[in-house]
Amino acid sequence: MRRLFIYLLILAGAVLTALYFNQQEGYVMLSIGPWRLEMSLLFSAVVLGLLVLLLYLALAALGRLWSMPRRLRSWQGQRRQESARTELTSGLLRFAEGDYDTAEQQLVHSARRSEAPLVNYLTAAIAAQRRGAREVRDGYLTTAEKSGPDANLAVRLLQAQLQAESGQWEEAQASVSAVLDKEPKHRRALELMVGCCRALGDWERLEPLLPRIERQGILPKNELTELNRWVARERLAQAAGEDTQALQEAWRELSRGLRKDPDVICSYVDGLTTLGEVQSAVELIQKQLHKEWNPDLLQRYARLPADDIDTYAARLEKAEGWIEAHRDDPKALYAAGVLALQAEQWERGRDYLQAAVDQTARPEYLRTLGALQEHLGDYDGARATYRLAMDLSGAGSDALPGLPGPTASGRTATPGLEDDSSAPPTDYAADEDTEGRPRQD
Repeated sequence: MRRLFIYLLILAGAVLTALYFNQQEGYVMLSIGPWRLEMSLLFSAVVLGLLVLLLYLALAALGRLWSMPRRLRSWQGQRRQESARTELTSGLLRFAEGDYDTAEQQLVHSARRSEAPLVNYLTAAIAAQRRGAREVRDGYLTTAEKSGPDANLAVRLLQAQLQAESGQWEEAQASVSAVLDKEPKHRRALELMVGCCRALGDWERLEPLLPRIERQGILPKNELTELNRWVARERLAQAAGEDTQALQEAWRELSRGLRKDPDVICSYVDGLTTLGEVQSAVELIQKQLHKEWNPDLLQRYARLPADDIDTYAARLEKAEGWIEAHRDDPKALYAAGVLALQAEQWERGRDYLQAAVDQTARPEYLRTLGALQEHLGDYDGARATYRLAMDLSGAGSDALPGLPGPTASGRTATPGLEDDSSAPPTDYAADEDTEGRPRQD
């Protein structure tokens, strides 16, 4: 429409110009040697206009001929780009369909003709990962990094993610560390680092990152709490491998919230026990159980060594006061039963163990009860109890704490209390009088 309007304006201008020159008198004469050419003013204007038009057309034709090679190259480039886009789309579709071999071939082939091959190589790296070709994957990622220098961060993060997916945790951690060196607050890098540290058990690398992770709200609150708890437990376990002073310093350096956490308290008690600080462990457990019920602490209390039976008996009295309101907790009943056996109060121990088994027939509860029945001469009951324990777990019987039960090394085996910690259990040995009194090495 706009072009038509311009043409109408030109036509109107030409008509007005012709009318104007038609009303004017005069002529134009050209003299060339013996030749003279005379023409009217209007005809002269028309001829001049035609000459100008012809000159313009000639120059335009020459310009198009001059630019023909460039235009041909541009057309060929557009064709290549269009072909590359078509093949990229096809490769992405094959990738989505799970045909990773075909997808990889099409993506790499189209990348050679693409002006921005970064997407091709990144997707091809994922396809190579899916078919288990790790070396090929790393080659594509290297090529992608070279093809797009500004994409170094994205390539490193993708590499770390793929390495983590394939179980290459150490390599993934190194890749993420390179990203965090440049971008310390990068959210995705911090998320990947958490996964790597968890998989590798590298709590020391994770510990300084926790405040940053908390400030940025990268993880849900419950996951962050679990991470802090895990780091605190590992830190206490490491300190317990040194000496008492190191353990106490590690405990004091924990936040107030972590020092109140039941799992962290259990780890601290385990450390004290490992270092032989039994009295400190006893005092801490008694203090905590007076404040708040914790069956895991009670189980550790039952496992603590003592010098004589009277000490075990006194601990049993305290434990009975704590479990009075928790008679429905099989963990508490089992721990009380173990304390009763260590105090050589066999009938009392059998009552507690039977009550624990009645609530939860766990194999370790049954094995302990069976060992006690055997010690008391109830062989038929012991066989039935052992058979039930074997049906539940497929494991053999262990000796009961406080009862004689020879092992390959000559010591009495101690069935582990129901506990998820890594604290070593108390080691018992049968006395020469075979009364089953626990002996502290």
